Amino acid sequence: MDAESARISRFHADLARGILELIRENGFSVGSQLKEQWLSAELGVSRSPVRAALRLLASRGIVKSIPNQGSFLLVPAETIEERVTEIPQTEEEKLYQTITRDRFAQRIDLRINVTELVRRYGTTRSMIGRVLGRLADEGLVERESGRRWSFVPSLDDPGIYDDSYRYRLLIEPAAILGPGFRPDPAQIARLRRVQEDLLAGAIYTAPSRRLVESDADFHQTISTFSGNRFIMQAVQQQTQLRRFMEYQFGGERERMAQSCREHMAIIHALEAGDHQTAADLMRVHITVSRDLRPPFSGAGTAPRPS
Repeated sequence: MDAESARISRFHADLARGILELIRENGFSVGSQLKEQWLSAELGVSRSPVRAALRLLASRGIVKSIPNQGSFLLVPAETIEERVTEIPQTEEEKLYQTITRDRFAQRIDLRINVTELVRRYGTTRSMIGRVLGRLADEGLVERESGRRWSFVPSLDDPGIYDDSYRYRLLIEPAAILGPGFRPDPAQIARLRRVQEDLLAGAIYTAPSRRLVESDADFHQTISTFSGNRFIMQAVQQQTQLRRFMEYQFGGERERMAQSCREHMAIIHALEAGDHQTAADLMRVHITVSRDLRPPFSGAGTAPRPS
């Protein structure tokens, strides 16, 4: 790992990416002041880590911090997408990617041992512990006795893949037709802006992680309109399973573009108050993605966005 990656915490790097996303979403112009208090409220953190994230952005020439005055944007909001890649990956992020790739390619077993991972990846126990903690938070691994962990069954298994899509076909369209389903106009407008931005060209230039996250955000946001905590939990669980494939996804930009168009059709139906059509479109959307099955050789591409 390079020295810079080792110095930057995942938390501050994620905050810096979050600030860039806020800049892009709000269309800030060059010279706009990025107020710490506003950023703290939007990101749900205190002002101290926001300052650290702003310093990271300043080191990339994206913002300029002036003592006793604040931080100001140096680049146009429309160039933010390409700037995201300038935020260096942390050592933890790189190790997370490596472990998930190795598991997908079956280079490591379902059951893993901390000592073995330290030896295999040439890192520290604390670093392995942080990565395993993140995987556990995302529902991808479970702790066993001692220093052993195990990966939970995931979408790299064809049977689980099929079960997941059958489950989603039952849950997501039905949620839209539920009695408590109430779309939030502000959230619908936000989803529309994201899809329009992707279809305007970002779909072919954005990092694959952003594409996967925007897809997950679409499905999770719609699940919140149901007002049903169990539906929200179910969709979140499926999103976590799909994230296991996140770093294996690639090369399917045309399918992503089609997926965005399908998302837009669902948004149009929701805006028109036509929940039946929105549910039907959601069912078709999930079915199309299900039928584009990935190769399950252990080294193929991940499931398409859905």
